[in-house]
Amino acid sequence: MKVVKRDMKHGVMVVKVEDSDDLWHLEHVIQPGDFVKTRTMRKVAVKAGGEFRMSEKKPMVLGLSVEKKGFDATTGLMRVTGKIVEGPPDTKLSSYHTIEIEPGTVITIGKKRWGTAVMKRVQESGTRQPKVLVCVIDREEADIALIGGTGIRMLGHIESEDPEDRDAYHSDVLKFMSGQEGFGSVVVAGPGFEASNLLKYARGKGVSFPVKVMLESASHTGINGINEVLKRSGDRILRETRIGRESEAVEEVLSRIKSDGLVEYGKAEVGKAIDMGAVEKLIVSRERISDYEHLMEKCERMRGAVRLVSADHQAGEQLLHLGGIAALLRFRIE
Repeated sequence: MKVVKRDMKHGVMVVKVEDSDDLWHLEHVIQPGDFVKTRTMRKVAVKAGGEFRMSEKKPMVLGLSVEKKGFDATTGLMRVTGKIVEGPPDTKLSSYHTIEIEPGTVITIGKKRWGTAVMKRVQESGTRQPKVLVCVIDREEADIALIGGTGIRMLGHIESEDPEDRDAYHSDVLKFMSGQEGFGSVVVAGPGFEASNLLKYARGKGVSFPVKVMLESASHTGINGINEVLKRSGDRILRETRIGRESEAVEEVLSRIKSDGLVEYGKAEVGKAIDMGAVEKLIVSRERISDYEHLMEKCERMRGAVRLVSADHQAGEQLLHLGGIAALLRFRIE
C-alpha cells in the first residue's frame, strides 16, 4: 500500500492500493467511524416527465462515514458501507452507499486518532513480502497453498485416483501448480519420499518453475502440513513471509518459556516489565490490540520494539492462548 499523502495534523492519509495483500491490510486500517473518500459508481435520480427515475450508474467522488467494512479474499474486493457525508451537489447526504475497493484504487482515510497499531499496519503494507507456493503431498493426496501477506490461502486439493498410476497423479499435481501465479518461490514437502518423487517426475518431464524450488519434510498434508512446514523450515525465503516472521517470534517466546529464559507473558507481568525498561521486543496479538495499545505505545517510548502477530496461523493461535501478549526481555526481573 503506497502512501500518496500524509496530513497527520488533520488526521488524513491518502493511500493507493497496489495488490490484494494491501486490501487485507486496509481491512484492518479502516474502522467504523472513520471517513473514507474515493471515486465510485452510483445511480442518481433523474427527473423525466415529472417523475424521478434512477439512471445508470455514474462515476463520482463520494465521502462516507464508515459503518461496515469487509474484505473478500475470493473476489479480491473490499467493501466499505456507510452514510454519504460528502459528494456532488445533487447527492442526497445521509443516504447509504457501498464503495468497492480493488487494486489500483486511491482512497482518502480520515481518523480522529491514528494509533500505534494502525500506523504499524500502514508501514508493514508498504513493504513487499515474498509469496511462497507450498505443496504438501503423500501417496494419496496433495494440498497446494499460497503463503503471503494475507496469510495461508488454500488453493486446491488433489487425490490420487489410482494408487498404481503415480505418473498421472504427479502430472495432475504439477499441472495445478503450474497454473498458479504471483509466487516467488516453491516449497514441496510431505511424509516419506512422495515430495522428492514429485520433483524427480517434474525433472524427467522437463517441467520447471522459473523460481527457487525447495524440498522440505512434513508429517501431514492439509493445513497441518502447511503449518508444520512453516514451523520447521529454516529457509530464508519462507522465514521472510509475514507468517514466517510471526511464527519465528512466537517460537522464540515458547522456547524461552520452556527454558525459563528472559521472557514474560500476560498483561500484568508484561506491563511490569515495560515499566522497568526490561522489554527488548513486545509481541502482541492483532486480535487483542484494543486491550494492549497503551502498553505498545509505552514500550516504544521505552525503546522497545513491537511485533504484531495475527491468529490466522498456528503460532498466532498459540500467542492468543498466552493472553495475546508476551515480551522478550533485556534482563531478568523479580
